[in-house]
Amino acid sequence: MKLNSTSKYVALALGLTITGQTYAQENSDETQSTGIFEKIQVTATKRTESIQDVPVSVSALSGEQLDALGLSDNAEITQQIPNFQVNAWSPQITIFNLRGVSQNNFVDNLEAPIAVYQDEAYVSSMNAISGQMFDIERVEVLRGPQGTLFGRNATGGLVHYISRGAEDDFTSGYLEASVGSYNRQSLEGAIGGEITDNVRGRVAFRHETADGYIKAMTDGPEGIDPRAIGGADGYGVRATLEADLSDTLLAEFIFKFSKDDDVPTGGYVFENCDFDADELCPVDASGRAIVTGGVVSGDPHVHMSDTRGFLNRETTSATLKLTKEFDDMELVSITNYLSLEKSYLEDGDAFPAPIVVFGQDMELNQFSQELRLSGNTDTLQWQVGGYYMDVEMDADALTIGAPNIDLSFDLFEAGIISAPTVFDDFPFDGRSDREYNLTVENMSIFGQIDYELATDLTLTAGLRYSKDTKEIDWVAFFSSDQQTTSIPYAATASNINSTNPNLFNVFDDDEINYSDYAARLSLNKKFTKETMGFVAWNRGIKGGNWTLSSGVSPDRFVHKPEVLNSFEVGIKTELTKNTRLNATTYYYDYTDYQTFVAIPPGEISANPQIGNSDATAYGAEFELVSSVTDNLDVLLGLAFSNSEVEEIQAGALPVINAEFPNAPSVSGNYLVRYYTELGENEIVLQFDGAYYGDQFLEVTNGPGTVQEAYNISNLSVTYQTENWTISLASKNVFDKIYKAYSLDLGALGATSYYAPPRTTNLSVKYQF
Repeated sequence: MKLNSTSKYVALALGLTITGQTYAQENSDETQSTGIFEKIQVTATKRTESIQDVPVSVSALSGEQLDALGLSDNAEITQQIPNFQVNAWSPQITIFNLRGVSQNNFVDNLEAPIAVYQDEAYVSSMNAISGQMFDIERVEVLRGPQGTLFGRNATGGLVHYISRGAEDDFTSGYLEASVGSYNRQSLEGAIGGEITDNVRGRVAFRHETADGYIKAMTDGPEGIDPRAIGGADGYGVRATLEADLSDTLLAEFIFKFSKDDDVPTGGYVFENCDFDADELCPVDASGRAIVTGGVVSGDPHVHMSDTRGFLNRETTSATLKLTKEFDDMELVSITNYLSLEKSYLEDGDAFPAPIVVFGQDMELNQFSQELRLSGNTDTLQWQVGGYYMDVEMDADALTIGAPNIDLSFDLFEAGIISAPTVFDDFPFDGRSDREYNLTVENMSIFGQIDYELATDLTLTAGLRYSKDTKEIDWVAFFSSDQQTTSIPYAATASNINSTNPNLFNVFDDDEINYSDYAARLSLNKKFTKETMGFVAWNRGIKGGNWTLSSGVSPDRFVHKPEVLNSFEVGIKTELTKNTRLNATTYYYDYTDYQTFVAIPPGEISANPQIGNSDATAYGAEFELVSSVTDNLDVLLGLAFSNSEVEEIQAGALPVINAEFPNAPSVSGNYLVRYYTELGENEIVLQFDGAYYGDQFLEVTNGPGTVQEAYNISNLSVTYQTENWTISLASKNVFDKIYKAYSLDLGALGATSYYAPPRTTNLSVKYQF
């Protein structure tokens, strides 16, 4: 089923005429800033420069723009950035998707191809991305491979959150309270300023609680968990201290802590299908569930979960940045420590019976150190550096129910257990526990130059050599009502001992040594003072890893690294004094693109698997921002994409020529903001939103994972005085029902998690 046959010709035609990129917030010297579209400086090249001068496809949202959009969670930033989506079913794991590039697996040991940085420190775990977003200076989103300067696992791009620092010489801050639909309540604030002549500080916090929007079915079978799902209960704090240690040495220290407490999880619904006599869904030759439309519960915002799901999570981060200025050089040191503790459980089947229960516990400790030296001459800007990271993870994952049925028969036939968990024995009680310790060590060196070939032509060349060493100790246990003693059935070779000599599977590949290079080569041409263009080649890399599911076979235990060669052409221009247009067209050529499927290798079990396949993609992004009048701002974005994954191993037959997940052939975003005076104060009306064309939510392209085209619109009215801001906002104002996540489980069916319906929020903010 192809969803993009028309748009690929449109994308190609537009890409040949105008190419490009960004959110374009930067004005020329003559341009007057109005509204929220003020000048933005970005650090996409690890130097502070105008977003209009960077030869990279980068979008940026300032803190004021984030406030205007009503965004308070790190995962909510995608709607006003072309070709950018988020795939999430709970706060535990955030999956960003840029130009269709993502990693949809939900196992803790995996890393995403969209690198995430917070205040210049890399975040290795997808578990640590979502959370309270407050007192932010800006968010930068870089499309395409960014491995030359930002390192490992930036194959598809990068997202960078930059916190607001302390003001130089005065005290400032704010306090904001809000209430909204589903009993949502929040309180946030910040205060900071000069402490001494050479020391500045700032402290910020946010606390939020909310009931869920996915309600329990009240007239259904007994045993349904009465808690609503999709709410929040958490807080975050951040402290920043800046000190001028000398005239040429600046120290910046940032400490962060966040906690989520017993956040309800689960909330899936099954897509309808014509069940057979065994109450299984029919499947096609590739094992994908065949659905008939609609959901089993009748309402996508009603759940029938019988297991009380929860997320408990604590995240701590400390970053020290030292900047030393020399006559014509700058030395920067960034040291970061990150720790994460998580406990998670969910009802994974959407029925009032223990068909699938899934859980994960994890402790992660990460240390990283970056050193870089930069300088410039009249015609050359350069930087060189080194990076070291050490990660240790202790984790376990459990699966109870149907995914273990085929496994139990295999173990029985191998003589490891006395009796299998049979399909007719309902509920399915087989349980698999996977315990592992993972260590990752990365060392890399990098350098990049920008050489002025002529007054209007600059060559950029960059190279990074990266070496990963990963080791894993993994053992899996099986138990059931018939097999009450938990016994090991699979392990890496290092875990074999006298107590488990007869394992069903032994995996020798418990170490991955991987080294490769990322590279960048581009030409940046300044056509006029208002217009620049660039052509670029980038080579991005992402290391291999392990599939740690209950039924993984030795030939699928390890998946290969992926390599992406990206080719881009872009233009950034000011059409008029107050109107700017940026655009990029791209072509991707993947070797060993990493694919994720949950379609079972057997008849019933659904076990996540990672594979590799070559793939290609192309598309374009356009962004237009205009201050039409002193009272009216308009932002428009448009994106086109086309992709093809050659072969995905799924059921009996592979899936051929599939599309990337979360990659609609056409998508767009819009924002209209109107200002009018009311006495000495101001009223602001804003209408914004995004349109997404037909798309698949999983790379298998199963019919149960289709999300048809939809539009999400938001509306707000804001009253502003010198110190006070009062805002009434409605998100998803037309109450559109759409999927936030979908998973094809083969004969077990396709499950989906639906995004929130219309919500309303009232906030009051005092600034000083």
